[in-house]
Amino acid sequence: MLVYVSHCYGGNPENVERAKRITHDLQVENPTHCFVCPLLMFSHLQYGEIGYDEEIELHLDILSVCDQFLITSEISEGVQRELDFARLIELEVFDLAEKYRSI
Repeated sequence: MLVYVSHCYGGNPENVERAKRITHDLQVENPTHCFVCPLLMFSHLQYGEIGYDEEIELHLDILSVCDQFLITSEISEGVQRELDFARLIELEVFDLAEKYRSI
């Protein structure tokens, strides 16, 4: 199963570190699933380097082939756009933000 891990960014490098820990924990707990987090996948880009909308479009391309959508942070503008798309394509959505609040 391909699982999309959504996490806010907003140019804050601490959010990248949180997303790493969360995605790590999810993968260790569920070794038969493949967890993808676009925040980590595109961390080689500077914030806004290719344009916000263009980067979100890349996220949605990835999301379009996933089986589940996980919310692991507060719902920022980007997370909301991903969530809206996940609902549009009828993915299972799980809100795990509370579980990972202390990470």
